[in-house]
Amino acid sequence: MNNVTPTTPKYEHVSYLVVDDNETNRMLLMYVLKGEGCVIEFAEHGQEALDKLRQKNFDVVLLDLMMPEVNGYEVLRQMKADKSLRHIPAIVVSALDNMDSIVTCIQMGAEDYLTKPFSPVLLKARVDACLEKKRLRDMQVQSMMQLEKEKKRVDDLLQVVIPIGVALSAEKDFNRLLEKILLEAKMLCHADAGTLYLQTDDNQLRFVIMRNDSLKIALGGTTGEPIPFPPLNLYDDKGTPNHHNVATYAALSGATVNIPDAYQTQDFDFSGTHVFDKRTGYRSTSFLTIPLKDGANQVIGVLQLLNAMDADTGKVIPFDLGFHQVIESMATLATVALKAYIREEGLRAQIEKLKIEVDEAKKSREVAEITETDYFQQLQEKVRKLRAQG
Repeated sequence: MNNVTPTTPKYEHVSYLVVDDNETNRMLLMYVLKGEGCVIEFAEHGQEALDKLRQKNFDVVLLDLMMPEVNGYEVLRQMKADKSLRHIPAIVVSALDNMDSIVTCIQMGAEDYLTKPFSPVLLKARVDACLEKKRLRDMQVQSMMQLEKEKKRVDDLLQVVIPIGVALSAEKDFNRLLEKILLEAKMLCHADAGTLYLQTDDNQLRFVIMRNDSLKIALGGTTGEPIPFPPLNLYDDKGTPNHHNVATYAALSGATVNIPDAYQTQDFDFSGTHVFDKRTGYRSTSFLTIPLKDGANQVIGVLQLLNAMDADTGKVIPFDLGFHQVIESMATLATVALKAYIREEGLRAQIEKLKIEVDEAKKSREVAEITETDYFQQLQEKVRKLRAQG
């Protein structure tokens, strides 16, 4: 054994499993590895090591080969065959210094191989390198798991959004259509409240639907209850864009705005919201504001959701960034439905106008046909004579 000098561990809070049937070797390895926050456990043979690996979580295994009962080769084989253990890196520390042993262990999945007597500095460097690779692998696995989770969630949501789009397109009542847009969006995002605005020809956002579950508010739409709030001006008297209000900003910029806490942001003016909260006892916290854009990228309205609710705890949370693409897709479908409805209504109005014009023309023609007959002319002549005699 080379001169043993303890080294400062690069990684803290690491759990090691030292597997060696020789107590002196175990103590030497502990002396090299020990550090603040490190946990070191021992196994005197392979079967004890496998039992401990299946009972606890370890970051690194330092494994001897020549041991009674179950040797190091068998430990390696079982570790790599077990899905719950194969991710744990194993460094072989053995007196066997022949190339066949080294190659066999590496092929079986060992992370590294050191021969006894070992250099403490080299051992610690190899362990640190092993831990760094494990950390990077763990990060990659976590990232992949998160990506898969997000992909599944988006796929699941899209399965909901597509039928919603079909339902919106089939709706023929304008107020019910507006309500469906807001209520379906609230459902997708677990929002407690929401407002739907439509943009007017005179550059205002008009409140058309308001819902708040906690306050039991249902205004506009099929309720027939008027909304007691004036429209929001997109521009001031000088023609300056109104970027102070989050809804008007979304309409003017065409950008979705996600605000985790309206009481913590300085980006927009929420003074009116704070007055509402003070009067009602409500707390308007998280906001998700989405412009409704048509195929030409023109904004025709704004959908605003309020206070995302945690499905498990019922507490108010920020709107999940992962919902943006899904809710924007739904907003696009809603806009298509709105535009189609408006277009159909316009066509109906034109048809009605044409019907009226046709009816009036028909009546005029019928009157003209009557007045041009000989009989009508004779009647008119008799009327004139009677008036002259009188």
